[in-house]
Amino acid sequence: MGNLDIRRMLALGGCFSLLLYFAFSWTSMLADPNQRTGSDFMGFYNFGRIYQTRGIQYIYDIQEQQKIEEQIVGRPVTVIFYTHLPFIAPLAKFIVDENYVDSFKRWAVVLLLLNAVNVYLLANMLEIKKFTKDNLFILYMGAFFFDPTFSGFINGQDIAILLFGAIVWARGMLSRNYFLAGLGLSLTTIRPQIALFLAIPFFFRHRTVFWGFILGSLTLAVISVALLRIDGTLKFIESIRYIEGTIWREPHAFDMPTISGIIRRNFEIIDPAPVKALIWIFYLLGIAGFCVWWRKSVEINEKHIGLIVLAAILLLPYAHYHELTLLLVPIFCLLRILEKNTAIQQYHLAVLPLVVSWLSILGFIGSGALKFPIVYVVMFLLAYLLITSGKILQNIPRLSIQ
Repeated sequence: MGNLDIRRMLALGGCFSLLLYFAFSWTSMLADPNQRTGSDFMGFYNFGRIYQTRGIQYIYDIQEQQKIEEQIVGRPVTVIFYTHLPFIAPLAKFIVDENYVDSFKRWAVVLLLLNAVNVYLLANMLEIKKFTKDNLFILYMGAFFFDPTFSGFINGQDIAILLFGAIVWARGMLSRNYFLAGLGLSLTTIRPQIALFLAIPFFFRHRTVFWGFILGSLTLAVISVALLRIDGTLKFIESIRYIEGTIWREPHAFDMPTISGIIRRNFEIIDPAPVKALIWIFYLLGIAGFCVWWRKSVEINEKHIGLIVLAAILLLPYAHYHELTLLLVPIFCLLRILEKNTAIQQYHLAVLPLVVSWLSILGFIGSGALKFPIVYVVMFLLAYLLITSGKILQNIPRLSIQ
């Protein structure tokens, strides 16, 4: 009993330490003019302010974006482009005003509320009624303060919307509500390369998911074009081409958890064109591989869902650290598998998101050289356990729930 109390005290201490760490990081960022104006929220703010002052058809106008940014910063700047799909624009218009800092705070509240919804939906993928109050609190806190999620939060990213769509998809699959799963996938089109990787294999198994994705995506596209009109849509396409042409040369290309990031960190690239082509080949081969697996599979279960998310993170042409918030999906898929077999103590289930989050934070210590090695170890272990847990658990004695 004493050992159990010590473990729970350590877990609760880890939860509150995360709370203090993120609160300090958030307030420090907001107090620093360079950090807050250099965040990705600047792009979201541009969306809202241009919508308010010029109209939604100008939100992708590079000159308009630069004008807003220079008003906030007070000097000439290199534009931070925001090229996510335009259905986010009405939300931006509603949230922002002339005061950049106050707008950032309101956006933070929206992200925190959506993150709370995401954690609730994730936790309810499990049989939470069987959890003790302490363990349920640890589970919620570990998922809510998941480090990649808060990296996106502090940066003003709309990563919570991406995670929401992925969770709706996963829950729809596991409850056999395949059309709902497809609609959830359509929300992930705020990162189109992720959405396509996850959706295309469903043309070969559970095609209702694929058609739900197509319907949801087309609906969002029609709404977007109706909002932007022809000129705005052309500016959107132009901005996408610009970003696609420059992202491979920018410094943050080194800071990606993807294969492209691995290559950039370990090799000196003089001409990015061949690397770019190779990365897209890996991406397409990954989709093809999952199409074959889906076609041969009798059903798509937790293992399939978790593994395709892990593969998507690794094989995307470009993604950033905060996209690793999607790791919560395979984590909860694994927890669901372990819970079904009741072969592990409840405390060990509850503490897993917290442990992964702290491991991620430890990777930033010192020079940050362990940042991505830790991420890859976590991803490898998740993949290994998703693949083998069914066989391993058959040979593990049943343990008590504590």
